[in-house]
Amino acid sequence: MDRDPAILSSDEALSAQKSLSERPSISIRFRMIVAFLLAFLFSFGIAVTSMIFILRLDSKQEFLGDARNFAHEIEEARRYEKNFFLYSAKGDLYEALNNINAASNILQGAANEMGSVLKRKDFELLTKSLNEYKDGLNQLASKNLKPGAEMVQRDPDLEEQLRRYGHQILLLASDLEKKERAEVRAAAHTFTLVAIFSLVVNFLVMIWLATELTRQILQPLSRAVGYTQRIAAGDFSPITPKRKYRDEFSNLAIAINRMIMELHDKQEQLVQSRKMAAIGTLTSGIAHELNNPLNNISITVEALLDSLDEYSNDQKRKMLQDIFIEVERASGTVRNLLDFTRVEKSKFEAIEVDELVKSGLSLVKNELVLNHIEVETAFGDHLPRIRANFRNLQQIFLNLFLNSIQAMPDGGKLTIQAREENGEYVKVDITDNGCGIAEENLSKIFDPFFTTKEEGQGTGLGLSVSYGIIQKIGGNITVESEVGKWTTFHIRLPVDKEIS
Repeated sequence: MDRDPAILSSDEALSAQKSLSERPSISIRFRMIVAFLLAFLFSFGIAVTSMIFILRLDSKQEFLGDARNFAHEIEEARRYEKNFFLYSAKGDLYEALNNINAASNILQGAANEMGSVLKRKDFELLTKSLNEYKDGLNQLASKNLKPGAEMVQRDPDLEEQLRRYGHQILLLASDLEKKERAEVRAAAHTFTLVAIFSLVVNFLVMIWLATELTRQILQPLSRAVGYTQRIAAGDFSPITPKRKYRDEFSNLAIAINRMIMELHDKQEQLVQSRKMAAIGTLTSGIAHELNNPLNNISITVEALLDSLDEYSNDQKRKMLQDIFIEVERASGTVRNLLDFTRVEKSKFEAIEVDELVKSGLSLVKNELVLNHIEVETAFGDHLPRIRANFRNLQQIFLNLFLNSIQAMPDGGKLTIQAREENGEYVKVDITDNGCGIAEENLSKIFDPFFTTKEEGQGTGLGLSVSYGIIQKIGGNITVESEVGKWTTFHIRLPVDKEIS
């Protein structure tokens, strides 16, 4: 016999609780902190990179200014040099010296940057040309700016040298400015691309972070919702670990498992209490069932005591045999009651539907006789077996039979039909021609504690418990009724696939 997978085993429950508890703990809070820390470090890296690019771009902008100033000073020095040669104005020579000294200072202050922009030989040529040009201006100044010199002293070779070196310096200064401007544009373009790339990557990281946090929270929540729905459907199998670590949702799963065990125990107690309630309803029938054989035994024994010597051995043997039969009859009644009320583990087994129905009818046989109720059964040929717990289903049919009997206080007819349905179920229809159920109550008939009986005559748990048991084994139960005429309960029980 197999056990219902939805039925809770204490060993399995304890094993599941142990598995949930013994995993390494990685809390959701810790994972969120790590995720946000990684996001912060990534954003911090982007910020630092951006600052480096900005500083580098600022440095290049500053050097571009130096290159412009250098070129401007050279241009001014050349202009004053030409004015001196054209107009013999000694003041222009003095201004040219000031400009070339300023250009020399700029070159010395930005020698490293200029050396990195220009080729080595071009930078050396620039330095040499600037020094030669400066020396030429100093020579020219020594001849024309000394005290007492009134006439401008001309030197064709020196003038040619100044023009040549001045032109060379101006070309190199213009090339320096042009290259530096190109580098600034390239750096700005690179920074723009890096900024766009960083934004895209940051966006993807944020999406990943949101997705990961959603997955870490919503998936366990969805599983928890699934657990509660499964429990509501009557599946009390314990929750087992889904991940290698433990977090707050693991504590929730442990609490749900504890609740499952409590619910399972309460349901077992409820099922047993319904059995005892059914026995209370059957008390009068049981008394009648036991009273008849006891009366027969009493009469036979009394006859034997009064006239023992008058009976022949065959008559005595016949009377003793009658006593034995009546004892067996009473013993069978007691045995059926004990079997019905016995507390046992729920185990599944292959069940013949006709035997199940007949066992339930045997428990209410006297109730049917006392209430003048006719029973009609119709079972299909070669009905497949079903797989369920015999005692639980026996209780369901007993509850339904008792309800039908109570619905026909003036007598009536109870019809029980069973047939195969689609090769998946055995359908059992239980119909009585009693008082029926009001239409507004049909949707609530299986709700816990709902009853149409007078106070003190019913708890409203019989049909609710029956509904839960049938749902647990994969079947279903529905009801149809017309007030004052009839009520039919349709029960579908899953076929035992291992046999069929």
